[in-house]
Amino acid sequence: MFLLNGFISTNRTPRLESEKVYRIKEKTMRKDLIFSLLVGLVLILSTSTNLVAKSIDADNGGYTAKDKEYYLTEAEIAVAYPGLDLKIISIEIPDDLAPLVTFSLKNTNGLPLDMYGVYTPGPVDIRFMLTYIPAGEEQKFNYHLYYGNPESTRDRNGVYTTIEQGLYTYKFTTVLPADYEVDATHTLGGVATRDLRDEYNLERYYDNELYNFIPSGSGMPKPRDVVATDTCNRCHDPLSMHGGRYQEVGICGQCHNPSYVSSRDPESSKSLDVIVHQVHMEMEDGYPPILNDCEVCHTGGTPSAGFPMVAGPSPTPVCDGTGRGVTTLDWAYAGNVEIRIDSADGKLFAKGGPVGSAETGKWVDDGRSFFLLDSATGDEVQELAVNTTVFGCASNPPGTFRGEAAMQHTRWMERPSRRVCGSCHEDIDFETGEGHLAQSNDDNCAFCHQPDSGEEYDRSVNGAHQVDYKSAQLGGVLVEILEIDNATPGERPRVTFSLNDKNGPLDPAKLNRLRFAITGPNKDFAYYVQEDGLSNLQKTGTNWTYQFSTRMPNDSAGSYSMGVEGRISGAVINEGEDNEFTMSDQMQNFIVPFAVTGDVAEPRRMIVDDATCENCHSNLTLHGSNRHDASGYCQTCHRPDATDAIVRPEGTGPPESIHFKYMIHKIHRGEDLERGYLVYGYRSSLHDYGHVVYPGDLRNCESCHEEGTYNLPLPMGRLDTVAPQDFWSPMMPEAAACLSCHDGIGAAAHAASNTNEIGEACVACHGEDRNFSVEEVHAR
Repeated sequence: MFLLNGFISTNRTPRLESEKVYRIKEKTMRKDLIFSLLVGLVLILSTSTNLVAKSIDADNGGYTAKDKEYYLTEAEIAVAYPGLDLKIISIEIPDDLAPLVTFSLKNTNGLPLDMYGVYTPGPVDIRFMLTYIPAGEEQKFNYHLYYGNPESTRDRNGVYTTIEQGLYTYKFTTVLPADYEVDATHTLGGVATRDLRDEYNLERYYDNELYNFIPSGSGMPKPRDVVATDTCNRCHDPLSMHGGRYQEVGICGQCHNPSYVSSRDPESSKSLDVIVHQVHMEMEDGYPPILNDCEVCHTGGTPSAGFPMVAGPSPTPVCDGTGRGVTTLDWAYAGNVEIRIDSADGKLFAKGGPVGSAETGKWVDDGRSFFLLDSATGDEVQELAVNTTVFGCASNPPGTFRGEAAMQHTRWMERPSRRVCGSCHEDIDFETGEGHLAQSNDDNCAFCHQPDSGEEYDRSVNGAHQVDYKSAQLGGVLVEILEIDNATPGERPRVTFSLNDKNGPLDPAKLNRLRFAITGPNKDFAYYVQEDGLSNLQKTGTNWTYQFSTRMPNDSAGSYSMGVEGRISGAVINEGEDNEFTMSDQMQNFIVPFAVTGDVAEPRRMIVDDATCENCHSNLTLHGSNRHDASGYCQTCHRPDATDAIVRPEGTGPPESIHFKYMIHKIHRGEDLERGYLVYGYRSSLHDYGHVVYPGDLRNCESCHEEGTYNLPLPMGRLDTVAPQDFWSPMMPEAAACLSCHDGIGAAAHAASNTNEIGEACVACHGEDRNFSVEEVHAR
């Protein structure tokens, strides 16, 4: 027998002559292995990361104020032993071919746990899953379905042996075949669960562990790694399925691979690459990003084996109308490289070793191509086109890479197949030829659908999934406010601004919309006026000036904000080609503060950063894509006194609040609200948010909020929320925030009993450092 500790084989048994060994295609294996070494992402033992706490900056025994354990006394921690850490130490494949796993169980502080719950509270449930990637394949194959229980994808009923407290072995019931592939990448998945909810009012703890190895010890394991868990957790916080115990994408793939077909539903694939697409497709309007933006999940920005050179940022921002910007090229390749501009024999831009980086000057324009060449052979390895944009010049750039790039994050472009493509494109029947030429296998998929041609809206995989607002054919609309004057009480404010697209000055006559809005005061928005900026523009040198017809309120004081929105309707895409069409070229909104009285403009307090919203939404866009920027522009309309009264049909009850904090809390609470949330919008369209399923943990306020902005007391000057459909209206600021989520009569009665004409008493119990502080009651 041989023992695997890491990937190094000790006491290896000679192969039998009858043993059948499959080898991965040498060229592909060598390419992927070299790339793995270059980027430092080789996974030898375990790819799982078990954080000590649920949040960073841990304290109090490894926990923070956002964790329930933080509020335990030292004595309670000593008794409860909170936390769970599963570590797979080694796997042995004996002569009887029934694997033997050695593993440890510890708590947060590294102290051993008794898996039976006798010497430490809370027995630990363990499940193991063993897979391998057959030679020449890329997907996992589950051993248990074929060599164990045909109805199970895991091994649970074997024999546990205690070596010492916290250290155990597990003997599989699954027996591997005699000709199992000893040179293939194997993955052992371990899932541990420990429940301390009833005894200590703590959590149900989970830990997932992935242990990658090659039984023969002949090389470095190369596990499947297409989407990273960290990327999923941008929304899911955390990803948790089947009761919560399965929390790593790699663990999901241990069961959900092409080898898994349930006897209960044999016609439907349970492979992860199919069901994830289907689940997000079925959400329809409930899925936050644009469905064809594949890189929301397959996040990129780093070199991969298929695309060894990347540019960042790409597209590169152009904020001065020159049509040119700066980007940085990063590469990781098997040998020395040359990078040339515009053609394989063009001007040399950079050269160097297998891994490198080089910044361009300010000369990158739309369609600028870079060619990566192998220095030794002169062969062209990759062509990379870089485009430009105005996004990121005035506000948070949408659609940027978020989360962690998996090692194989470009596989979605490189491996088209009927199964995976059909999981989204459900209107296609590849067998009958409905919606697509009939295909009996996947041989021609990559022939027609190359990964990336560099063209938009073509039949390459990347081109076919082109995201409209990212099109390089859009010039963009970029407004920069240069000066706001004449904005004292009773006067008509005047704004001077520049107007450009990425290639130079933009004629206002090309715009279908350009509106300026004034909101204030910045302590909490109560006043709003918006005017059509195209109605009375004045040319001022190379810039433009617009003067409001509305005067500032006579009692205005302090600082106010000015916001702007604009668009070009009917921008032509693929002009002159068979697939020509038009769409809107939308600007990204922003607000800027200005002083009405006093010398210093004080900005509105940032409570939510639009960049945080983009973690889930990628490009948060509403009202016909005219409105973006949850940092401030959304709040200019969704003020404390705002309701849907102006569009609500008669006979449908009293108006509903659309105050930003009240509305956002209710929308994200969705199906968990006791009384629902139903509002009317443009042209009296009905919006019922009772079906919304929030994919994260609502207790994590910082999924949306800036740190500390949700704690009590709230700053002075916050306004009451007008909420005619709630238990009373107007509601004071703290009650409105809490009752927008906790919308039952019990919570309302509690808040009402602690509110009177003097003010709110919420801080007495829920203030910072109080027994029921906001952080403590939301701790998880």
